[in-house]
Order: sequence, then structure tokens, then C-alpha cells
Amino acid sequence: MKKSTHLILEKLKFEKPAEKGRDPYFDNARFLLVSLVVLGHLLSPVRESSEALYFANNFLASFRMPALILITGYFTKHVWKDKERFVKRLVLGILLPYLVFQSFYLWMLGLVQTFPELAANLFAPSFGMWFLLSLLFWNLLLLPFSKLKHPILVSAVIALAIGWVDGAGEFLSLSRTFVFLPLFLMGHYAKKEQLDWFKTQKAKVVSLFSAAASLFLLSAFSLDQARDALLARHPYVQVADSMLEGTWLRLVFYLIMLLGIIAFLPWVPRQKRSFTYLGRRTAYVYVLHLFFINLFTLLELFPEELGWSFYLGLPVVWFAIVMFVSSTPVIFLAKPIVEGKISVPVLREWIFGMKSLGHSGNLADKK
Repeated sequence: MKKSTHLILEKLKFEKPAEKGRDPYFDNARFLLVSLVVLGHLLSPVRESSEALYFANNFLASFRMPALILITGYFTKHVWKDKERFVKRLVLGILLPYLVFQSFYLWMLGLVQTFPELAANLFAPSFGMWFLLSLLFWNLLLLPFSKLKHPILVSAVIALAIGWVDGAGEFLSLSRTFVFLPLFLMGHYAKKEQLDWFKTQKAKVVSLFSAAASLFLLSAFSLDQARDALLARHPYVQVADSMLEGTWLRLVFYLIMLLGIIAFLPWVPRQKRSFTYLGRRTAYVYVLHLFFINLFTLLELFPEELGWSFYLGLPVVWFAIVMFVSSTPVIFLAKPIVEGKISVPVLREWIFGMKSLGHSGNLADKK
């Protein structure tokens, strides 16, 4: 009996996922980028209390999501080869988590109280949830765009044109889906040797000039104007004085995003680090950290004036949130919803007679 119990407990243990055949560079990049997303969401509610903080957060916004989207696209090269698995992962790995967490966060924030209210707001992504909905559409758009001769160019033209459509805003994450689609496709069509350039010493030198150019261009715009352009939530009519100005702004901020990506990626560690395995848990960090952001908002914990207590406490809170939502117990509990899988391998074998599918909870593997 004791031996049997011991064997069951051994099966229930979570171990760090095997990384054989995986490039630690990408896991490191994913974890660092999603951690910066958490930091950005902690800074956003207090951004107007400090111009320096506001500017710094805009600089982070210029590359954290663009780089994450590019890397996510890179890992979608063969998604259509197994259409059944592809559809299953879209439904269980993206759509299901979106519906569950979108509904929960809407309820948590008191934005919906009845089912009709929920139905009306279900596909108008709440704070942070836009990425899952856009990720769903990006994967679906791969097939039609793969049939085009110049898919990235066509997507860029559409991204510029979508701003002219007054109704293309936050509903269905329509604006962001098309604005960031070129970056997703750039990753999808990127070759390994092209991304390997970021691992070179030359890339680090170039990154310094790229960062300087990005900072210079960002300083040419007001803080609010830069933020609106980087978030890409709204049509031009809401963020610019004219459609032509909005188009020009989008072009400039595409350049700023590319400069930001070039500034960041060369500094990602190439070798395995103590946090590398957490790069496989980025989906959990992204989706679950929003609970704490919403909770802090409801409890009015974000200060109106920033003092030393805020600056000293920020790194502690940031680190605590990231490590908590990527911890093994949290993964164990959240996995059925975040990945659409039963968390405990032995229970899955007992109930379904299936073998464990492993741990793949990172944003780039949502395909």
C-alpha cells in the first residue's frame, strides 16, 4: 500500500519540463518580455504621476508586445500541417481561456451583472485580454495570407488602412489584430539564421544605436500621443487630427517598434538560465497576472502621488506576481483552463486512458 501510494505521488509531482531540442534563447526572451508586460501594467495606472515614468513605460511598450508577437509568429510555421490538432489548440488553448478569463474579469470589475450584458461585452476585450483574441485571429489568418505573394506587405497596407475605418476599434480587437499582424507574419516567415543574428556581438552594437534612435523618435511626440499610437486600440479619427496624420503616425511607430525589437533582442541571454524553464509558462503569467492588476485597481492600491515607498515596493510586487503566477501549484490548478488539459497526468490516464501531453504553457506555443 505504501509503495503504491509512493508511486502515485511520484507521478503527481511536477518537474521542470525537459528542454532537449529547445533553444533557451527563445524561452529566455519570452519570459523576459512577458515579465515586462507585467511591469508595464503595474506602471500604467500611475503613469500620469511622473513624466519620466510615463516615458519609460512608453519605451518598454515599443518592444515588449511587438517582440513577443514576432516570436509567437515564429513558432507557427507548421500549424496547418495537422489541421485537426490546429483547430483543437485554437479552441482549447486560446478561445476557451479567452472566454473564461474575459467573463471572469468583466464580472470582477463589475462591468457586467447579467447574461445579456456579458454577451454584449464578451468580444470587447477587457484590460489585457485583447492579445488572446488577436492571437486567435492571427492563427486563422495564416492560411489566406500564405497564399499571397507578398503577405507581409499586404498585411502592412491593411494595417495602415484599418485606421481609416471608424468602427475598427476594440471590439473583436479588430484594430490591434491588423496593426500587429505584420509583426506576427514577420515572425512566421523569419528563418532561423535571420533570428540568430540577434545572438551576435554585432547585433549588440547595432542595438545601442537602435535604442538611441527609438528614444529620440519617442521624445518627438507627446506622452499621450505616443501611448495611443503604440497601443493601436483606436481608429485614426480618435488619435489624430486627420486620417493622413494618423497614417503617418502609424508608419513612424512601426519604425519605433522595429527599433525597439532590435534594441532588446540582442541582450537576451543565449544560454540556459535559472529562469529559462519559465519561458514555457508565459501564457500563465500573461493571463493570471491580470487578476492582481484588477484587484489592485478595485482596492485603489495604486497611489496618486509616487513616493519612495512606491519605487521600493514596485520591484518586490512585480517579482512576487511573476513568480507566483508561474509557480508549480498555480500551474497545477490553472492548467485545465489555460491549456485545455487535465493537470494531473495520472488522473488523465485513469479517466481518459491517455498519455500525458506534457507542459507547453507558453504564448508562442498557442497554435
